[in-house]
Amino acid sequence: MTISERIRKIREFRGLKQVTVANEMHISQQAYSWLERKSGNIKVDTLKRFCDVMKVDLPFLVANEIPVTDENMKMFDSSNYSVVFEDYKKLKNRVNTYEDLILKRQNGLTV
Repeated sequence: MTISERIRKIREFRGLKQVTVANEMHISQQAYSWLERKSGNIKVDTLKRFCDVMKVDLPFLVANEIPVTDENMKMFDSSNYSVVFEDYKKLKNRVNTYEDLILKRQNGLTV
């Protein structure tokens, strides 16, 4: 998922219209619309302003491995983002390890 797609999903999760977010960011609605359509060459300052308005942390916005879901948005709303991010990565690694073990057993390989 591109940053632009993540920006759109986060805005939709918050239930806001593009014009509302644009006004809060002090940019035009057309400029904001561009953010949701193009994922290249977005200035970090612009991303930070978006994060400030949406009340999300920049690492969450750019963390492609963490999907923008209702559950994750709620979790990241109420927690220290860096801690949750590290916990998520650890949990994902564990799940991948268990999935590999299950696949090996299914394929008759000795574990």
